[in-house]
Order: sequence, then C-alpha cells, then structure tokens
Amino acid sequence: MNTQLLPLSSQSSLSDNSLFQPQNALPAGQQYIVENLFSLDIIQKQTTTKIIMQLLYNQVNTRDIPHIVALLEEHLPNVLYTQCFNDDGLPFSVEVKHTEIGHLFEHILLEYLCQAKIAKGAQRASYAGNTKWNWLRDPRGKFHIRLTCGVKDADILPLALDKTIALMKIILAFHQTPLFTSKRQYGPKNGLKNGKRSRENNASI
Repeated sequence: MNTQLLPLSSQSSLSDNSLFQPQNALPAGQQYIVENLFSLDIIQKQTTTKIIMQLLYNQVNTRDIPHIVALLEEHLPNVLYTQCFNDDGLPFSVEVKHTEIGHLFEHILLEYLCQAKIAKGAQRASYAGNTKWNWLRDPRGKFHIRLTCGVKDADILPLALDKTIALMKIILAFHQTPLFTSKRQYGPKNGLKNGKRSRENNASI
C-alpha cells in the first residue's frame, strides 16, 4: 500500500514531483502533510535522521485507541517486541496502551527499518531512536524524533516511512470520532522516551 504525502508548501494542484515516492531517496530536508492526521519535517544527516511530527487533531495519546494492541498484532506484531526505555520500565507491549502518538510512530518506524535492511540481505539490523516533546515551549502535539539512521540507509528510509505512515493512518482512523472530538488530556506536557530494535536475518521476532 503506497501512501502519498503532500508537501506542506504545495498548492491545491499537485504535480507528480510533489508526491512522496518511496523508491527514491529523501532530499536533505522535506516537509509533508498526511491528510488531516499529522505533518512531518524530515532531515536526514550523516549518521542520524530527525523527524519533527506535528499532530493535526486534539488527542496525543494511545489511550484513546482502546484496540491499539489488537491492531498492531494484526498489522505489525513484531513491533511489540521492540525495546522501550521509559520512566516506568514497561515493555513496549504494555507501554503502547498509554503512550504518546509520536513515540508509537518511532517504534513502528524502527521495526520497518529493520525489516527493510534484512530484506536487502543484511544478516543483522539494529536501530535506536528517541522521542522528545515539550508543550510548554512547542505547540501541543509536536514531537521531536531522532533515529540512528543516516545517509548509508537513504535507500531504505523512504520505504520504511511509507509503510509507517500507511499503518499510522489505519491506527488513527480506527476510532476517528472520539479521537478527533475528545477534549481529554493525558500525560505530561514534556518528556523523553527511547526505543531500540535489533533483528537477525531469519529471526521470527
């Protein structure tokens, strides 16, 4: 499933060159908007990739998606085995039930990066990331995501992003009415969470 990302600066009439093409390497820095769900500002550097994610609706936490674990088990079960480093020391399979949307995005992307690298023939793939937010300074719903994925992985990042966005669209649309209308707020206004994913070729998880 290919997902088209529309650049934030684009007009209502778009040319083919303005669409995200997963088979191509990302430019040095690009901004995209994904329907009415979130925007992404992506900067790939020599050894890292920085993604600024801005949610375009009220809710920022997976507590409003009660079937989040079932959705992941159906579409990407291995993401539940990614390592998670959070204040409560919870495994990601538990943390995912009440975590920030940006943190969920990070873990899904880490899993897809590992899958893409293994598919290229690598015997082992390992990526780490962290998600920061500070809504005392930034607009609510803005996340700063940093990954250990640099220019050497420029060929697999677009594909991993494409798959991550496609899955996020499924997850965020699953309970769209309460997700977009609820005024409840969860969690701190600032924080930091880390994730890591390592996979061996031919490993089941």
